[in-house]
Order: sequence, then structure tokens, then C-alpha cells
Amino acid sequence: MDEYLKKFESSPKFVRGLKKINLELISLIIILIFAFFLRVYSLGYSPFWTDEAISSMASKMILEKGFPIFDSGMVYGRAYVFHYIQAFFMLLGQNEFWARFPSIIFGLLTILLAYVIGKEYSKTGGIISALFISVFSLEVFFSRQARFYQLFQLMFFLCIYLLYRSGEDKNKKHEKVYLILSLLAFLIALDTHIAALVLAPFIILHILIFNKHKYLAILAFIPLIMGFMPVIRLISDSLKITANHAENYFALTKNLMYMFILFIPGVLFSGFKKWRLTVLMVLPSIIMLVGIFSLQTFALRYSYFFVFPLVIYSSILMSFLYDKLGKIVILIILFLLIFPSNLVFPYTYANVIKPINYNHGYNDYSTPETDYRSVPENIIAKLEDKDNTLISLFSCDVEWYIRKPDYVIPFSMNGIGEDQISYNNSKGEIVDVYSGAPILTNKAELKNIYYIAQDSYSYLKLKPSQKERFDKLVSNCSVIYESKTEDLKIWGCD
Repeated sequence: MDEYLKKFESSPKFVRGLKKINLELISLIIILIFAFFLRVYSLGYSPFWTDEAISSMASKMILEKGFPIFDSGMVYGRAYVFHYIQAFFMLLGQNEFWARFPSIIFGLLTILLAYVIGKEYSKTGGIISALFISVFSLEVFFSRQARFYQLFQLMFFLCIYLLYRSGEDKNKKHEKVYLILSLLAFLIALDTHIAALVLAPFIILHILIFNKHKYLAILAFIPLIMGFMPVIRLISDSLKITANHAENYFALTKNLMYMFILFIPGVLFSGFKKWRLTVLMVLPSIIMLVGIFSLQTFALRYSYFFVFPLVIYSSILMSFLYDKLGKIVILIILFLLIFPSNLVFPYTYANVIKPINYNHGYNDYSTPETDYRSVPENIIAKLEDKDNTLISLFSCDVEWYIRKPDYVIPFSMNGIGEDQISYNNSKGEIVDVYSGAPILTNKAELKNIYYIAQDSYSYLKLKPSQKERFDKLVSNCSVIYESKTEDLKIWGCD
């Protein structure tokens, strides 16, 4: 027996196979190390943008109270899994770096998922998919944010892959394990964002057609029934809004059009290779993307999840060409990595090769940022002084970087209606939904020196009548600070 093993291990075929495995493993490790470097580089440099401040304050409340409940009394009932993980890392430091670090982990796991899915289609599909996902700009951006979109993307497609595997494995025990893990990923994705509900019909149909444990379909059926109406209410019935949103999304991603050109034949070739996995990956993604165009509000982050299949099937096309044409395709791969990168196009790039110190694209106006960290120390000292009254519009970043405001001016977060900030607390008081600070209703309430933090994100959401009241509030005030990017203006008032 020992002699047989020695002869087998010394055979050229075994040695070649071992070398190939080692080379692929080493390549994957190098990709993950470089991906980690791109994501962790200057991670804490940029200030929070709006939603990052909300998530980080929610996690801070978990550390203080054990539950994501703001001082207003409002429970932040979104993405519990993400916020508890974020709170755990914030035990190491309540700063931008540790608040964003969980998304780095989710980003690296997404690269591993891309590798595993790519391997399903071809020998080189895994490593090429992992390579392109590791440097793709939107993947890098969202892996550097203190927000839950990277976790959502990971769980959305992990659910799909595990569902596919459950139908492939003939072992009943293994099939059940894959199916339960797929349902767990679905529930985490649904906890993260209600958009994951689009997966429910596909899970139910797959279980009923391909799986033996039919009763498990109930775990997707119940959320589908409970969440159907809330999702429908989010969708606009205006074709004009849908068309405008679609136009805006494509305008923000026009530098990625070459990926769509590669994506289509990649999907077609992949469909012939493994139709069930391809349908599960692509069809829910397209349905959800069309649904996002129909939402009443626009934000690039809503469509971010689609980047994963876009890059995967573009990469798989490259792997098919490599398997057919050989090493000459490496030159095409290098071109697609480097030419559309920030080494060549510093502002409209698709790939990140040179590390960046900011956390969203230059042209993504749907992630507004207010830089309180650039405010001079002498002005910060005045704002921190509790003898002076501090008034703000959006309060989360003010509370994170300065202190809880004394009053908040109401506005609409997404521009729909006039007021999405006011909250009726348990005492019957109308307060700011995040900080719990009183809503400013009467200028006469202000009896001493007061300061107003006017961030452009909130101010631009004010309706004409609200702007008129705001202008009266600052009529006898002077601007004591204005940022170069015009994202923040601070008024001093006596």
C-alpha cells in the first residue's frame, strides 16, 4: 500500500495537479491581501456620509443600551445583524475606522463567493472572477462604508448559490444542510434590506421543484406574504419617474458600459453551461433592478447589488475565452484591469488599482457627506459649549462629531413631503427622531447665543415655505464657517 501511494504521489499527473492547486491558492491569497489593502487604506480618513452616521449612531446605542434605540425612543428596526456586528467592532474604538471595518470583512467574503461561483463554470472562472471583484470600484467603495449594503450583496448571492448547491447534491443530509444555510442567508439578507424579498418566489419554486424537503418552503413563504404589501407601497406608479430613475442610474454608471457589453455574452455562454445557476443568479437580479427603477426615491446604493452578477459573468466570459484561446487572453484581462482603472482615469475609473482615501465615487451625489472634521477647533469649542444653543437640521453627524443638538429643524430625508424628522415620543413630545432633541417651532424659544449647522444635504430638501422660515431664523446671524465644498455652513447668532 505504501509503495502504491509513493508511486502515485511521484506520478507527473499528481505533481502537475498539486502545482496547479498551489498556484491557484497562492493567487487567491495574493488577491485577498491586495483587496484587503485597497479596502483598509485610509479607511478612517473620510468623514461619514449621511447613512453611515445613522448606522454608527444606531450601533453606538447598542453599546450604551443593548438595543438600537435612539434617544427619541425610536427603535432602529433595520439590519439588526449588521448593527450588532458593527457594535462589536466599535468596542475596539468608536471611530470611523472600526465602524467601517465589518464591511471590509463582508467584502473579502464576497470575493471568496465570486471565486466559488466562478469555479462552477470553468477552471479559471473562479480566480478571474475573484480578481475583477477585488478591484472593481463599486465593490471597493461599498466595502469601505459603515453601512449594510455589502452585507446585503453577500447574503443575497450566498443564498442563491447555496440554493443551487442544495439541488445539485444527491446526498439527502447534505441537501438539507445547503437548503437550511440558504434560507438562513435569505433571512439575514431580508433583515438587512426588504428588497431581498424578491428571492422568496425563487426559493419557494426551487424547493418545490428540485428539493426533497418541501416543507422548508414555508420559511420563504411567510416573509413573502408579510412583506408583499410594504414593498408594493414603495413602488411608484409613474412611468416618468421610472424612466428618469433608469436614466440617472445609467448616467452614473456610463463608465461601466463596457461591462454590460461583456455581461450579455457571458450570461448566454454560462446559461448553456449551467442554466439553473445562471437563471438563479440573473433573473432575480434583473427583476430587483427593474423594481429599483420604479422606487419613489433615487440612490446608487439601491442598485449596487447588481454589480456582483455584472462582474461575475463578464469575468466568466474571459475565462471561457482563456480556456479556448489560451494565454493570449491574459493580455485582454490585463487591459480590462488597468485601462479603465484609476491609474489611467483618475475621476471616471471602473477599477481601483491605486489605493484611495475616500469612500464613495466622485460622481455619486446620492451619498451626501458633511465634513464636520474640517471645522476649525475654536468654532468646534463654541458648538460644544452647552451654554450656547446648538441647532441643526440632520442631527446624526452633528451628534457623532460635536454633541447632541439642542434643537432640530425638520425636513424630509428623501424629499417626499415636508417632515420625516419629527417623532412623537412616549411622553407625547415632538422630538427629532434620531437625537431626541426638541423640534424648533418658534424662534422666541431661543434666548441666548445660538449656532446653526446648515448642511447642504438637508437644506436642499427644505420646501419653499421651510426655506422662508429658515431664512428668517438666520436673518440676524453671520456665517462663521463655510466649507470649500459648500457642504456645510455654520451660522453664529446673538
